[in-house]
Amino acid sequence: MRNPVLNSLLAMALIAPLASAQYDDAGGQLKDAAQAAVQPAPRLPDGKPDLGTGGIWVVSSDNRLFGVRKNGTGREAEVTPAEQAMRPDVREKYRAQLAAGKLRTIERDMFDPAIRTCAPFGTARILQQGRAFEVFQIPGRVIFRHEQEHWIRDVWMDGRPHPDFSVAPSAWAGHSIGSWDGDTLVVDTTGFNGLTWLDSPGHPHSESLRLVQRFTRINYNTLEVQLTVHDPEIYTRPVTSNTLTYSLIPGGQITEWVNCEDRIVEMLHEDVCEITGAWEYEAYCNRREKGLPMDDLFNNRGGPEGEEAY
Repeated sequence: MRNPVLNSLLAMALIAPLASAQYDDAGGQLKDAAQAAVQPAPRLPDGKPDLGTGGIWVVSSDNRLFGVRKNGTGREAEVTPAEQAMRPDVREKYRAQLAAGKLRTIERDMFDPAIRTCAPFGTARILQQGRAFEVFQIPGRVIFRHEQEHWIRDVWMDGRPHPDFSVAPSAWAGHSIGSWDGDTLVVDTTGFNGLTWLDSPGHPHSESLRLVQRFTRINYNTLEVQLTVHDPEIYTRPVTSNTLTYSLIPGGQITEWVNCEDRIVEMLHEDVCEITGAWEYEAYCNRREKGLPMDDLFNNRGGPEGEEAY
């Protein structure tokens, strides 16, 4: 998997020169960034704020959801507000996770679902990770398109309720419905599968998570986002995040992202039966070891005279 921290830094270095100019909607005429910064947020024909016009959004503030960076070292404070609100048993597991990260990176990585299993980052973490995203508004829906994993998220604005999750399946992104609170888009998301983290430091959540996000385009060049976490299985009270600030990259484009690309390249160039832990190839490798034909692997799982292939 690509290193998300390194790639974020490289992305910021590449796009920084673009921030000195701003395109208008009339014909691509360049404007000074200082002038664009004080321009009001654009609006749609119905008068609602246009969250997407002009380019892509990249986080420009401290991207910690909870707490602050400690003494300029890049590490978060000893105890974040989210940790303070954790139930005692959850907090004990979370502290063990933090301790592993201080010993060896690989030990910490074994806790991280995105690194250990190539799992999606999830709805909260993908916003603070540092990769760019863009926003599209169409009748009845707001669409977020993230560079990270090319994640697509639909926010339904047509008045539909959340589905009944005692029947409907849970999801990595949950189910999102939105409404306007003045000039702020308020997104309410439930129906999570509980398999992701809220952020890179690893603040957890459960399937009971209700995530409320507020998106405000305060001027042409600036978007602010704040999250509130409601999860009674993990936290004793609602927890509100820091306000994250995103800067517009005029005319910026989402670049290609292939999740776990390093593993894909390895498997394409190595004998998959020699890759440690490649359990998904177990049937193939067992048949190859026994000298069984491969052309009927998915049609005939038994060997000669009923012999099991795996």
